Amino acid sequence: METIYLGIIQGLTEFLPISSSGHLYIFKKYLNLSGEVLPFFVFLHLGTLLSILIFLRKEITGVLFKTKILFQLCVITLITGAFGLLIDHFFTKFFENQSWIAFLLFLNGGMLLSVRKTSGCRNSESINLRDSILLGIMQGVSVFPGISRSGITIVTLLKRGFSPKDAFSLSFFMAIPAVLGAFLLKAKELFHSHLAISDAIGGFVAAMLVGLLALGVVKKTLLAKKFTFFCYYCIIISVLSLVLSRY
Repeated sequence: METIYLGIIQGLTEFLPISSSGHLYIFKKYLNLSGEVLPFFVFLHLGTLLSILIFLRKEITGVLFKTKILFQLCVITLITGAFGLLIDHFFTKFFENQSWIAFLLFLNGGMLLSVRKTSGCRNSESINLRDSILLGIMQGVSVFPGISRSGITIVTLLKRGFSPKDAFSLSFFMAIPAVLGAFLLKAKELFHSHLAISDAIGGFVAAMLVGLLALGVVKKTLLAKKFTFFCYYCIIISVLSLVLSRY
């Protein structure tokens, strides 16, 4: 049941613009998650990756024949990897600081609120090198616990003039190599754990199914121009986390 519960948390927070890593560090403290369970979150990335492939299967098939978009996705991935590794190397000590995470969650909420009146019409095929460099950096910044990968990339795309529909698609196209890369980098931690295969499968399925639900929620709220509603949740959680950290 614990691994299924973790799968639900991963499936929800990985795609909703509320930061999966930020929630992981908060849950790690208040739910007393063991060292054996924490590496399991690495495995759950495969469940959420599968949910992207299922949810966007038609769009992904179309992109496979569009060289320009594929090239820009490669640029984004390379910049994300380089920027993310730098942050992970130099700022890891901040990742366990709950006050810092609370501040970043608050910042994430403010970022979501900043696009409440944004409206664009650019489509995926109009993406250029300037867009890709900026998106790569922003996706790299999401390594910080408290900054949502989906949130910061969708906000960036909206501010660059992309339509909500194409901002959604591009954000999660970018997520495919990012999520796979995160899994490969941390996979060794999973192999040193002693989780039962049956537990791993239960969490994997939970992450995949809840991930599909979360993707549907993100798309629906984005197209309905209600994406900023998530900002209030981030601000409330950040304040609660900051208050609780004092006790």
